[in-house]
Amino acid sequence: MPNQLYDYLNRKATLTMKSILIPTDFSLCAQNAENAGMQLAKQFGAKVYLFHHADLPENWENLSVSERENHPDALKKIYKVEASFERIRQLFPDITIETHVTGGGWIDRLGQFVAQKSIDLIVIGSHGTSGKNEFFIGSNTQKVVRSVHCPIMVIKEPLKTIAFNKVIYASSFNTAEKVAFLKFKDFIKHFLPEIHLVTIHNSAFLDGPRILQKEVLEDYKELCKPFTAHTHIIDDFTIDGGIRLFAESIGADLVVVSNHYKRPLKRMLVGSNVEALVNHANMPVLTIDFPEEV
Repeated sequence: MPNQLYDYLNRKATLTMKSILIPTDFSLCAQNAENAGMQLAKQFGAKVYLFHHADLPENWENLSVSERENHPDALKKIYKVEASFERIRQLFPDITIETHVTGGGWIDRLGQFVAQKSIDLIVIGSHGTSGKNEFFIGSNTQKVVRSVHCPIMVIKEPLKTIAFNKVIYASSFNTAEKVAFLKFKDFIKHFLPEIHLVTIHNSAFLDGPRILQKEVLEDYKELCKPFTAHTHIIDDFTIDGGIRLFAESIGADLVVVSNHYKRPLKRMLVGSNVEALVNHANMPVLTIDFPEEV
C-alpha cells in the first residue's frame, strides 16, 4: 500500500464518540433509540443532542419573539416538545443533553445540524417486527442513511443493555473501505466482541473470483487483531437477505456495514442494499461511510 494511503488511513480512521445525536418524534420506536443512545453516551462519556422536527413556519428560527407570538399553534407545539424533552432529561439526569427543535425540510436541517455540531454518531429508531406505522419507519430512516454522511446506528427493538458480543462487519472489503473498517474497530474495541467478516457472493461477474475474496478477507482479519475474527463468504441471491440470515444464524448483536459516498454499481453494499438491510434487519445496524479511493 502506498505511503500516502497509510497516512490517509491514519488521519481518517479514528472514530471519536463525544457527541451523539438522537432524532426523536417521541414515539415508541424513537424511545428505543433514545434509550440505546443514552446507554452509548454513558459508555463513551458523550454529550447527547435530541433533535425534533415539528410542523413550524419555514423561517421559524429567524423570527423574533414578537413575531413568533403571531403563530400561537406553533408556540403550542414548541411547548409540548419542550415538555417531552424535560421528561427525557429527568429519566437520564447524569447525561449532558442539549435539545433542538426545527421546522422546514427535516433531512436538510438534520444534515446541517450534524455538520454544525460535528456529530460523531446518530442513533435513530425504526419500526421493529410489530410493523407499527411510527414516524421513523422505512423511507424516513433510509433517507437519513442515504443523505447524512455520519455514522448512523438504527435501532429496531428495545435494548436492555449495550452488549455487542457478536458483531458482523459486512463489506466488499476494497482498499478504500479500510477507512470505514478502522473506524468500526475504534468503535467496537470498547465492547471486546467476537467479529465476523462477511461478504456476499451473488454474481461471479460483479464479485470476482472467490479465491481473491478469500485473500482480501484474510487481510482484513489481520486488521482485526487482537480481537477474535472469523471470515465468511456467503452465497445468496440478495445482499441484505444473506447478511440477515447469517446474522440470525449466529445470534449477532450488531451488524455493521460500510457505505460508499458515491455508491458505484459494482460495489457490494451500494445504496439500495444498505437501505434494504437497514429497513429489514431486526437487530441494530451501524452504517459507516467511506470516501472515494485516494
